[in-house]
Amino acid sequence: MLVPTQWIVYVVPGLLIASRLSGLLITMPFLGADTIAPRIKAALVIALTLLMLPVVPLALPRQGPLDWFGYGLTELTIGAFMGLAVRVIFEAVQLAGDVASFQLGLSLETSIDPSSGASSTVLATLHYLVVLYVFLQLGVHRWILLALLSSFRTLPLGSSLGAPSLHALLTFAGSLWVWGVELVLPILIATFLIDVTMAFFAKSAPQLPVIFFGIPITELVGYGVLMAAMRFWPGILAGHFQQALQFLAQHAHPGS
Repeated sequence: MLVPTQWIVYVVPGLLIASRLSGLLITMPFLGADTIAPRIKAALVIALTLLMLPVVPLALPRQGPLDWFGYGLTELTIGAFMGLAVRVIFEAVQLAGDVASFQLGLSLETSIDPSSGASSTVLATLHYLVVLYVFLQLGVHRWILLALLSSFRTLPLGSSLGAPSLHALLTFAGSLWVWGVELVLPILIATFLIDVTMAFFAKSAPQLPVIFFGIPITELVGYGVLMAAMRFWPGILAGHFQQALQFLAQHAHPGS
């Protein structure tokens, strides 16, 4: 059944734009954090929808309400697709923090994760705060919103993502293991060398209480290596964020 009423020209496209924005805010780092009140997120979605409504092409097939519901789910998926592509970097950094906590004997020390409110290791929380600072300092959140606005040209309202795009997202998500190891590699190398050295001393001098000074040395050296490695994090993370934005530009295409 067709519903050719006048308000549909603006209300239905506005709801679809809001659906894509909602999908982005659900998965996007910082703005999608559980610590941000739902009322603030809802107000942000409404404000951005009103700003985008005059510049987004509003042409839609004249179909029934059931078809519009399907469009809404599709728009939600597109927004979530864009947010997840950036969240991969945050997950990689937190993975590095968990591994570093284990290597330095801090896996039992936990704190509250500011993004989800859940319990997390101390170094994972520190890593998250560092990557969040770089994220905001580089203005990546603004670039994501601009990418969302541009997506309405490559993926007009009523379009859907193709299967190759979803498969590419899964492949891109696999990069978090490589990026996580890349960030924690200095600590892995340092702790490995310390363990080998301690094992050598324990073998050559059994009366030496290696266990008593091995842990403090590992922690002190590990903290020093971590602080030295963080000098290079802004450049490394900036490259990863650029890769995520390029991924969105390359794979945000309609399905067949």
